[in-house]
Amino acid sequence: MKLRLASIVPFLAAACSEAPAPTASKAEAGSPAAARIEFVDVAERAGLSLVQVSGDPRRWYIPESNGTGAAWLDYDGDGDMDLFIGNGQGLKYVDDGARLELERTARCALYRNDGGLRFTDVSAQTGCDRTDWVQAIATADCDNDGDTDLYLGCFGADVLLRNDGGKFVDATAEAGIKNERWSSGAAFADVDNDGWLDLYVANYCEFDLASPPNGGKRNVIKGVEVGWGPEEENKQGFNPGAQDVLFLGVGGGKFREATAERGLALEKPLCSYAAIFSDIDLDGDQDLLVANDMQPSNLFLNDGKGHFREESGPRGFAVGGDGKPTSAMGLVSEDADGDGDFDIFRTNFDFEPNCLHVNDGKGHFSDRARALGLAASTMDKLAWGGGFFDAENDGDLDVLVANGHVYPQAKEIGMSGWKMETQLFEAVRGANGQLVWIDATVKTGGPFVELHSARGVAFGDPDDDGDVDAVVIDLDERPRLLENRSVRGGRWLAVKLAGARSNRDGIGARVTVKAGGRSWVREMRTTQGLYSSHDPRLHFGLGPVDKIEEVQVLWPSGARSTVRAPALDSILAIAEDS
Repeated sequence: MKLRLASIVPFLAAACSEAPAPTASKAEAGSPAAARIEFVDVAERAGLSLVQVSGDPRRWYIPESNGTGAAWLDYDGDGDMDLFIGNGQGLKYVDDGARLELERTARCALYRNDGGLRFTDVSAQTGCDRTDWVQAIATADCDNDGDTDLYLGCFGADVLLRNDGGKFVDATAEAGIKNERWSSGAAFADVDNDGWLDLYVANYCEFDLASPPNGGKRNVIKGVEVGWGPEEENKQGFNPGAQDVLFLGVGGGKFREATAERGLALEKPLCSYAAIFSDIDLDGDQDLLVANDMQPSNLFLNDGKGHFREESGPRGFAVGGDGKPTSAMGLVSEDADGDGDFDIFRTNFDFEPNCLHVNDGKGHFSDRARALGLAASTMDKLAWGGGFFDAENDGDLDVLVANGHVYPQAKEIGMSGWKMETQLFEAVRGANGQLVWIDATVKTGGPFVELHSARGVAFGDPDDDGDVDAVVIDLDERPRLLENRSVRGGRWLAVKLAGARSNRDGIGARVTVKAGGRSWVREMRTTQGLYSSHDPRLHFGLGPVDKIEEVQVLWPSGARSTVRAPALDSILAIAEDS
């Protein structure tokens, strides 16, 4: 997080002088004119009662404003999506903040899916009622035994929870994983395609509870005490970056640290948030992208053998559209424009527009968020988690973004409010067929126009009705479970993968669905956005098609699978040949 008041006027001027993005209606796209987007918050009825805790409500210290995420997973193997929600902890200011003490009273929660969007808290009996201060949650079958494990990136020592028949066991030490830095992002991928998942952990900054920055004295702006931001904001060395770490999977759920060996040890550690793996140059291996706070973001290109080189500058990813580093939080990789390669959406701070880095097909990017409608209305928002999803199954990807400030005192110091709308951008096509996005937050209404200080977002289909729902984590509140009640604009397909030569989850596989003269491409990953992991069944909205020609899978092993004419409106399981 950061505060850069001198940059407000230039950013606003750029947004105002920019030509407005084209607008269009759904009717112009050939979709049913009646299609509309609607979501309803059903968290209370669903039984999601956890209240998110994150330090002291004054948020005078940087760990207190970052929040946490959630994860959809089938922990018990019954075929539906259960929900894990991370939690923070209270923080006691001792001697007016000269020293800080954790108050371990809050707990994480695992909710079992009972059907009909009803859940039961099974945290205690499954070993998930933990009191770690959790930020990032990554899901994967990291030992290839057929069930989903949990990695918890924490303010404090991270935790690997191994799923043993529906009960979670702390396997951190046994697995050979040790990260005691403050982690804010984590992602699994098979970087060397050996069949075992590897783990990258993004660490935010160095922060010592026993010795807070400036002796515990706060930053003062306009006579108001607020927290110190990262080192690039305060220019006094407070909250310096922490080294990220790569753990290579060696089999059987065990790992070894290999950060420097694989080219990922930076000369100067940065303040990292989200980390995601994606094959951005379509050469069959997983590249790595990392969002950094007020510092250039990283793009590490994989050489095909699990060794990396940093290429964010030459490939147009290091900075935003104005050529400057952004206060980046979240990262999402999807084929946003439908041309078969993976574009990157990046969320940024207040008075900075979000970025959409459009891929040229060879892994080079240009930020086109302003031209495509994803920038102007984000200038007065501080964005965290979110991502692309097809809200009404019309075949185009919409965007949801969770917003909320880091300072409860934000309005007092001339910034946007602590609580903000959760934005929804609807994908539309103009008469020329160009895909753009319009801010449909007010039009959609409901839980999107309510004010919250939101952080993580996890997408899934917990009611198995063929559309995408979302859980949003709000500071100081219970989560929102946004049930999708949109009028359908078309058909759908969900794809569930099972690797054999590849890792069991098929993470890194590229899935192509062909129907109605179009192709849709997704990449299998569970973790992206910020702090959160999503339904592992890849969801494809297909628009008004009458059949699916075929589904193709390119597995991490290099093997290919093809399924011809699968049923519409179904969950298709595809297993890799052994």
